[in-house]
Amino acid sequence: MNGIMGEEARGEKARIDLSIIVCAYNMGRELPRTLYSLSPSYQRNLESLNYEVVVLDNGSTPAIDQSALQEFLPGVRVVRPEVISISPAAAINTLAGQLQGRAIGLWIDGARIASPGLVHLAMEAWRTDPAKIIGTLAFHLGRDVQMRSVFEGYTPAVEDDLLASVDWRKDGYSLFDIAVLAGSSISGWFGCINESNGVFMDRSLWDELGGLDPRFAAPGGGFVNLDFWERAVQASGGSPWMILGEGTFHQVHGGAATNGTANDRTQMQNEYAALHGRPFRSPFYTAHYVGTLDAARFKAGNAVPVDLHRNVHAVRGRHFRVDLPAATLDSIQRGTLRTRYKGLRLAKNPFDLALYTSLLDSLRPATIIEVGTSEGGSAVWLADQCRALGLDTTQILTIDLSPPDLDLPNITCFSGNADAPEATFPGSAIATAPHPWLVIEDSAHTFEATLKVLDFFDPQLVSGDMIVVEDGVVADIEGPHYRAFEDGPNRAVAEFLKHTGDRYRIDEDLCDFYGHNLTYAPNAWLLRT
Repeated sequence: MNGIMGEEARGEKARIDLSIIVCAYNMGRELPRTLYSLSPSYQRNLESLNYEVVVLDNGSTPAIDQSALQEFLPGVRVVRPEVISISPAAAINTLAGQLQGRAIGLWIDGARIASPGLVHLAMEAWRTDPAKIIGTLAFHLGRDVQMRSVFEGYTPAVEDDLLASVDWRKDGYSLFDIAVLAGSSISGWFGCINESNGVFMDRSLWDELGGLDPRFAAPGGGFVNLDFWERAVQASGGSPWMILGEGTFHQVHGGAATNGTANDRTQMQNEYAALHGRPFRSPFYTAHYVGTLDAARFKAGNAVPVDLHRNVHAVRGRHFRVDLPAATLDSIQRGTLRTRYKGLRLAKNPFDLALYTSLLDSLRPATIIEVGTSEGGSAVWLADQCRALGLDTTQILTIDLSPPDLDLPNITCFSGNADAPEATFPGSAIATAPHPWLVIEDSAHTFEATLKVLDFFDPQLVSGDMIVVEDGVVADIEGPHYRAFEDGPNRAVAEFLKHTGDRYRIDEDLCDFYGHNLTYAPNAWLLRT
């Protein structure tokens, strides 16, 4: 019999190749998607595989209704332990001992949707060498890992809309387009991961390891899955199987790790340290690989080293990452630094030059206030663009520590220090300037200076004005010079949006015109509402 085992095939003589345990707690929204992703109608190339999926209901209220799940995965069974614990480790071990599969699959977190080739490739690795654990990369749905995004407005409703934007039930690989690497898998396809959600192994290996360590008593098991992967890798001779081109995709559900506080995670770390006598450290191994990578999946699961150095990753559910490969961005930056206009340093990238042209035409500002002007090339360019658009009366107020000596119509240069805007900016000239305003913050690129400039202009901006914070891109450009800014502009934008509430909207049409945040002002084209 192919696919999920029916009742008539569960007799003593029936051969079950694989028993998959899916642990769930209060996942009425998420579990049906996970189970559908494990069904024969979704998983590919399972014609010769007899497998079963059993849900461990670890105390859901109300209890999980087995009959309601048949629509998503015919033949699925639900088991509820007699004794419910906040850690599912002991209950999982008990259930695994009752199942008959020659191989065991474990979803310790039942909110994870599988990609379509995952089970087939896991079984291919198992048949090739059943002595080794078989691991899978983990991804989080959304623009950022959910430990951060849930505190920036990423909700189940937002995720439902995100999932509806791709036809994942017909093409599960489209999930890679709306997800990011989980923190435990941040090293990517060819690195070493901390744990595997969607892990497979021969029953003899499960028995050798004794299953999960029931001493892990923190909510959700704490680091029990990390401990299991670490021990399984060691038992595999330091050479586990890793599946390329597949993954599991975490749905937001109020989980102990993703929705917990830093203090919650510290307690989990402390429990691990108490049991092991040392802090957790990611296991090092040399993997065997099964599967293939196309360009899209390679990119989705390829580690972005610069992300490890970020001080802020996302705001309002939007990652700050600029959608360009590091080498391409480095080339563009070299050209940007050489760009001049009418003999003056301009230093604006080609994407933002086009975006400013579009913004000038739609906003039609009466006043442009530029903080940070260098030689004045950008002020001259803005004035010329305004005249080309018929904005002959638009005034440009440009401010710099050492302002250029420009004597041109509609441009006035002022001396001012972004670290002390209240004391040094031309207050009367700004206060009497006609709206709408376009304010461009392009000064020191530090967190402190950028935030002071934003806070200075905030009470003076009116609905329809625009403020742009340039050079958040420094977080994406490799090299010690750019690391020295400590992600200043992006940190300031995130803090500013946090304490100004709904007064500002990120103009996603401008940020994403050429691709997600393909601008030097990621998430920082801000419209006063």
